[in-house]
Amino acid sequence: MHRLLAAALGAAFLIGPAFAQDEGPLVTPDQRNVVYGMVSGAAMLMDVYLPEESNGLGVVVIPGSGWYRPEIYSAPPLKDMVGYDYMRAVVGALNDEGFTAFVINHRSSPGNRFPAAVNDTRRAVRYVRATAGRWGIDPARMATLGHSSGANLATMTALMDDEPGDGADPIDQTSAAVQAVVGIATPFMLAGDPSTASSYAAQTIAMYTGVPFFGMDNHYQVSPPIAVQASPATYVDVNDPPLYMIDAVDDPVVPVDQGDYMLTVLDEAGATYTHVRTEGGEHDPDFDLAAMTAWLEDALEG
Repeated sequence: MHRLLAAALGAAFLIGPAFAQDEGPLVTPDQRNVVYGMVSGAAMLMDVYLPEESNGLGVVVIPGSGWYRPEIYSAPPLKDMVGYDYMRAVVGALNDEGFTAFVINHRSSPGNRFPAAVNDTRRAVRYVRATAGRWGIDPARMATLGHSSGANLATMTALMDDEPGDGADPIDQTSAAVQAVVGIATPFMLAGDPSTASSYAAQTIAMYTGVPFFGMDNHYQVSPPIAVQASPATYVDVNDPPLYMIDAVDDPVVPVDQGDYMLTVLDEAGATYTHVRTEGGEHDPDFDLAAMTAWLEDALEG
């Protein structure tokens, strides 16, 4: 059943207190640098945040980065969330409600382009599922959650068909399916309307995909080009896990028409979702953390 919490532009229907980027606990991981896979001999790492009392549910978390990390040795790992208290507050809220959170690094542009980051996110899900007993979680009740480019990866992982990975090890033959997904300020269609895209967004998408950002009319061809292939909206169907999507009318990076487009696609497919539209926080939308964690628990236990 579709649950649209806020549809009108400019509306902010928040139940309970919202939060801003500079609020929330500064949580620290219980286990750092857990290797969830190897690519060309390089380790793919995640940090694990354990709750005091586990509800048996696991969430793979992908912070936003514009799919980008500079190609220098001093570049901060994505999983460290350096200077990013917004996502720390989300992880803290997950822990407070009993969720185990797995915050990942993934391969990034300019050195690595789509689909490397998607493959890494799916590998992280496979790893967590294969080692679920180590973390005390149910491998059949997992979710992905992300912000911005991380939300693109979280929703791609949730909506794409579940197929074995390319690796020969048993983990890569484990299912990458999740049972729920949360996307915050999500780029749902990378071949979007260039008239509403910021120059930052256009450049970031071009770096990630390796193709110019021309807009919808230029991208929908007989063979879908890479910008469409890298878009969660491309993979929506009625059998997808429930999606909790959060966007803000004042977001200058991911325009609100990204959410509008996704709502149309979801409705046409008969997919299950909850939509929260807010005003405030710009690219870091102010939203009700308690409502989000309650939805996530309900979706995973339902």
